[in-house]
Amino acid sequence: MMSVEQVRNRLILAARVIITDHWPRPARPDWCPICHCDWQCFPTVTAYAYLRDVGRGRWIPPHISHREHRDGQPGPG
Repeated sequence: MMSVEQVRNRLILAARVIITDHWPRPARPDWCPICHCDWQCFPTVTAYAYLRDVGRGRWIPPHISHREHRDGQPGPG
């Protein structure tokens, strides 16, 4: 049986995977490649809300540089 802390850590990891998978590609910075809709899609918004609720908000996928984020590319909303 998993502890509460283990469940929380798995949910944080799951939220980060969702955000990474739904992050826009350079060719269409305003489009979710999974949901095929405007970014930020519902799964991304929900994942960010969870991270914010557990004190881990403002997370950016590791493949996105801080420079890209500052230059107006999509970021946590």
